Amino acid sequence: MESYIIDEIIRLTGDTKSRAFWEKAVRILGEHIVAEEFGELKCQMHNKTIRDPRKYLTTLLKSRLKVQEAAKNSHPAPAIPEKLKTYFEENQAALFSNLVPMPMGGEAEKKEMAVPYSKETIPWATFMSSNFFTLSTNKAKSDIVQAKFRTADGDVTVIPMIRGRAKPKGEELGIPTVEHGRILAALENIWAQQGCPYHTYSDSKAVVCFCLVSIRELARLLGRTNFGGRDLVQLTNKVWNLKNMAYYLDLASVGFKNAINRGFSLLHSVELAEGMKHGQMETILKVEFSTQLSSQLLGRRAVSRPKQLAHIQSELAFLIRLYLEPILFSLDGETYSKSLEDLIKDLALPAAPWHKYKSKRRQVFQKALNTLRHQKTSDGREIILNIEEGLMDYLLTARLEPVALPEKVG
Repeated sequence: MESYIIDEIIRLTGDTKSRAFWEKAVRILGEHIVAEEFGELKCQMHNKTIRDPRKYLTTLLKSRLKVQEAAKNSHPAPAIPEKLKTYFEENQAALFSNLVPMPMGGEAEKKEMAVPYSKETIPWATFMSSNFFTLSTNKAKSDIVQAKFRTADGDVTVIPMIRGRAKPKGEELGIPTVEHGRILAALENIWAQQGCPYHTYSDSKAVVCFCLVSIRELARLLGRTNFGGRDLVQLTNKVWNLKNMAYYLDLASVGFKNAINRGFSLLHSVELAEGMKHGQMETILKVEFSTQLSSQLLGRRAVSRPKQLAHIQSELAFLIRLYLEPILFSLDGETYSKSLEDLIKDLALPAAPWHKYKSKRRQVFQKALNTLRHQKTSDGREIILNIEEGLMDYLLTARLEPVALPEKVG
């Protein structure tokens, strides 16, 4: 098969032995899809060092081939689904290198992403799992969870993560709750709506994403209908909390070579300006994301999630959604199941009496699932959720509905 893109791939990777695989990818996916993934490879090589370009591109194409094969088995001749903007780091070393804090020296030059995220979605960093947030019933100001981190090569690393402290035995700063997670989701949508602006600092080359936030607009994106003066103050405080609440990753404990433990937060700074407008107080915040989160967003290490994510009022439902979505995408239409007892552990839920009783577990999780009915992914597929009887416990089952067939004409 003659194709310009195959010659380009071989010229960049130097890998002539994989020509048969590149030809297969072009034959099944089409030249434009392979070119799109090849462009992603070149983008990441420009932004950072990719140690093995051939392996990285192979991982991207195999993922697309799996989606295509799953669709083929479900329906005759379906259309190729819209590309999901979800990219993981190449490997574990690359993943945790992004958590190095960057100084802000020199002049700050404002820029915008050349290809910004859709204004209708929330670009959610793949680095952040459900373990980054807790229920409001958790009265602890700090704790330790076993956080899972996934990369493009398929590795999943479990790292002890302290929530609520910048370092072990440091001051307890509080654990971000689900409400903080919903606020972060809304902030990221506002950033996308404003064209994905960021600052590049001349001395350090640090990058910081930022946006201007109307507190009333933020409340609307969170699905709030009643919003008075007290609500304005409380929501402003919640945004400020995200700047101060910290995480600490104990990389040395899991045997990383020359490991340097990392402490970070999700926001770098928050500034406020307010005054009376049309007879009511108007509060505007300038929010800067942390350098760690900014590097994830600008490197497109993010999955596009629908704006409705910020509307989920049930705290448990929000955590379930964050937990399930990356798993379901990786399963390509297969059904996922997990016992409710194990799910409590994976979500790092704070201790509660209902955890001990099978019937209570089912009752609480069923109530949360009811609020997730008709939830859709960014590519329009519904998440099918159920609770079923298992051998020892009830099971949560979940799958994505099949890719929709194009409508027939005539």
